[in-house]
Amino acid sequence: MDISTFKSNLDFIKSLYSNKEWKDEDCKMEILRVLEFANENIEQAFGRSMHRLGKHKPTFEAVEKVVNQFPSTLTFKSFSSYPIHTAVRFEFPETVAPEYVPVLAKEGLKHNVGGRKARGLLLKMDSSMNALQMLCHDNESVETQKSSLTVLKELRKMGLFVKKDIIEQDLLYHNLRESAGRHDIFDYLVDWDPDVLLKSRYYNKILIQWKLTTRRPSAVRKLLEAGFKYHPNIGGLLFIKDEKGTAALDFFPVDDKGTTALDSVFPHKLEANDCMDMLYDILTPAKDYPILHHIFTKAPKHKDLFIKKFPWAASLKDHNGRSLQQAILAAGPEVMNENDLLFAMLTDDQIQEKDPVTTLFPFAAMAVGDHANLEKCYYLLRRYPSVLDNRSRANSRVHRPRKKQKVSK
Repeated sequence: MDISTFKSNLDFIKSLYSNKEWKDEDCKMEILRVLEFANENIEQAFGRSMHRLGKHKPTFEAVEKVVNQFPSTLTFKSFSSYPIHTAVRFEFPETVAPEYVPVLAKEGLKHNVGGRKARGLLLKMDSSMNALQMLCHDNESVETQKSSLTVLKELRKMGLFVKKDIIEQDLLYHNLRESAGRHDIFDYLVDWDPDVLLKSRYYNKILIQWKLTTRRPSAVRKLLEAGFKYHPNIGGLLFIKDEKGTAALDFFPVDDKGTTALDSVFPHKLEANDCMDMLYDILTPAKDYPILHHIFTKAPKHKDLFIKKFPWAASLKDHNGRSLQQAILAAGPEVMNENDLLFAMLTDDQIQEKDPVTTLFPFAAMAVGDHANLEKCYYLLRRYPSVLDNRSRANSRVHRPRKKQKVSK
């Protein structure tokens, strides 16, 4: 039976009973049961069709019409997936259709499908991910990345994708999960909120720590590059610590055997050369990043390894205008004690040079804080005691009272 014949029969039945030409109620009830069954089948047909949007490519307006007529189509499942999940199942190219996600989410929100927190089923979990995570999931296809990014921007305009989702939905983790090597979406997310690089966690580990322990070199490289770009003044992501006080650098292999401080916990890791070569490739072309300032002050136990790889960084100044020696002195006696050779090699000019931030002479820097080292302080004073004279003269110039001028009558 074609649709026109079916419609003609419905019109005939409606006319017959409306005009009371046919009064058999049993017949009427039987017909209604058949129509109800047919209506259920029609809804199911449209429900199945919503999982094939990528095949028949309806207009967005047509999708809205179907949903308004049959809201249940939004929750019609194919295996464990709703239509919004199927639209971003990139492993099934015949049915994938990410461009329909905004209209499906909008209609889902309008019909309150899944509750307000589900955001029109955008945040409703499939077996392992929700639609937002699937959109951010790393994929080898350039076209897929582009279409997904376009959809994310549209969802953001609609207010269905907000900044806090990046952390709450583990979007950086999902984007770097397979490490296919193309990360347009990663760049978009990090540029929107650079702090997600510092705050994102997976199983209570900082994301770069997790990627180091799960052998994802392209993901590690991407995170390192972004860290130096957006957080250069704190050493990128190398020194960010987790809840246990463990920094990402502690997960770095530091010798040819790949030894780290956490071998017993994470035996599978990248090779030492892989990690150091990444840092070398990222930092060496411009040769303008003071990596040694951070290593000598935050991880001095690794200084020999890094100075071999980045000797050019020893002559740089950091964002505060400090030389390497000044940065070490400013970090305090505890750090200075880990760098005795540099302390012994301080020149007369360096001993006389004030810190550009604190304006303290080196001897004064060694005399402050919980780990003050008076022995080193006195050593510097013995080497160049005139710094006290300079300081005294400077103070006297500052505090010398001005003579009163006589006012002529």
